[in-house]
Amino acid sequence: MNASLLILALTVASFLLGFLRDLFIAEAFGLSWEADLIFVALILPLFFENFLGLALRDAMIPYLQKLRGQSESLFQAVATWLYWRVAGLGLAVCVVASAASYWLLSALAPGWSAAQVDAGQLVFCVGTLLIAVQAVLYCQGALLNMEGVFVMPMTRTVLLNAGAIVGILLLEPTGMVIFVGMLLPQLALIAVQHRRIGYVGRRHQVRTAGRGGEFGLAFAPVLLAAGAQQACILAERMFASFLQEGSITMLSFAFRIVTIPLTLYAMSILAVLFPRFVESWERGDHHEHGATVRKGLLAALLFLVPAAVVLCSFPEAVVQVLLERGEFGDAQTAATATLVAAYGIGLPAMGFALLWGRALLAQHRARLFLIVMLASSGLTIVLDALLLRPFGAEGLAIAFSAGAVVQALLMGFFVYRTSPAGFGFPLLARWLGIAAVVGGVLHYLPKPGGFIELCLYIGAVLVAFVLGLGALGERDLFRPAYWSMKKG
Repeated sequence: MNASLLILALTVASFLLGFLRDLFIAEAFGLSWEADLIFVALILPLFFENFLGLALRDAMIPYLQKLRGQSESLFQAVATWLYWRVAGLGLAVCVVASAASYWLLSALAPGWSAAQVDAGQLVFCVGTLLIAVQAVLYCQGALLNMEGVFVMPMTRTVLLNAGAIVGILLLEPTGMVIFVGMLLPQLALIAVQHRRIGYVGRRHQVRTAGRGGEFGLAFAPVLLAAGAQQACILAERMFASFLQEGSITMLSFAFRIVTIPLTLYAMSILAVLFPRFVESWERGDHHEHGATVRKGLLAALLFLVPAAVVLCSFPEAVVQVLLERGEFGDAQTAATATLVAAYGIGLPAMGFALLWGRALLAQHRARLFLIVMLASSGLTIVLDALLLRPFGAEGLAIAFSAGAVVQALLMGFFVYRTSPAGFGFPLLARWLGIAAVVGGVLHYLPKPGGFIELCLYIGAVLVAFVLGLGALGERDLFRPAYWSMKKG
């Protein structure tokens, strides 16, 4: 539990720093092409962060846990083999992306003119270096998580955002300064974690012949699923480039606001629980496996349902407090707030999909995981195309939320068939019922104005959830012993 709390604190710090970084961008550039360039240059690094990074971790932990059960020396040899090939792959992607920067930037922002693409190429190339850095860091993170080390890998995002802020404060705020500031501290972290892992710097006598194909079969479905998920974000940004200037920035700001609690949950509670999912399933202890997944579900509800109620009830107040300053004024706040509400509707479903998806991977059901991801992602992109013209940017956000709901329902269904406790019908009914009541009441109350009133409303929402859940018989949420992460 202490590790989860410390990781949660680091994640909160990272997001606070991330918002501070975005506030500097909003203040300096407003909703402009310069701001859009920064977010477009981040599309590929974020894509590969999930495509190679998160997918790699999710595939490596179950695969290597099986090898460790056979032999520690086999585990270390294969882990070392994977480590260096991931590093080489990340570097190769950077070289290819830089060489094809003009065509990639044109494809990512097809609505831009040739002059805009030319002006943004250098910043885009520097941004692609994040791909190689993040590939190595996520590989290191998977290996460290298997040793019970969670805090050190979590400093990555803190260093990334802090580096960007330091660069902005010390130098003129430009895209180049922001990306260089992100890169340098992460390179230092790579060196520290490499020394901490230790065995990846040694030669191993155990043969690894054939392990590449074996891991490839385990990795491919997860990799394709992550690619399908990221394709939704890519499609959304590409469609947005045809809308009015600043639409990409609005979508990026709104998505970041909505996914704050999602990332807090994913990087703290879920990051610690996922190895537990794998271990309990490998031991054949399906009772513990289902109980652990249920614990993750209760944590997801705690992080995401009250947040969704607040975001959908007071989106303008949230955006005003977080972003309205400098070039970001009333008009920008009103436009961004509609996107926050549209994304916010799907926030709980995004968390459920993350949780139940990891449960399927722990159960070695990667192909099923892939099929669900392809179906939900395809639906999202189709809805993007259908809703773009009548609803603009708001239609794109609604499409993303709808896809998340479908994904969560499908994954939850298949988890329920194997581990009914992991779906938790009574648990979901309690929380969603209270959310509907609280949201309905808030609809008729005056909207908060300013930071203090928003905080008071958020506090009132949390109190309402506590009282309502207590009245409906929720007990585990209030028992500290239930949240212990100790084994056994």
